[in-house]
Amino acid sequence: MKSNLRVLTAQKSQHERRRISLRTVAEETGITRYAIYALAKNELREFPKEVLEKLCNYFNCTVGDLLLTEESEATHE
Repeated sequence: MKSNLRVLTAQKSQHERRRISLRTVAEETGITRYAIYALAKNELREFPKEVLEKLCNYFNCTVGDLLLTEESEATHE
């Protein structure tokens, strides 16, 4: 599994025409900065349901958009 968090953040920034950093994502979702940065760096070993739900709501996406398998990552390129 690989996180697509940075890509989703960049897309949301462009769509909303404002700078959205990982810190902004943490503040606006209520998820700890540690969890956001760990997810962005692909360092999380577990993906808490609450974190995934908040991020999917924030980015208006599915879990499959947020977390990519190696197979799905190849099709996104």
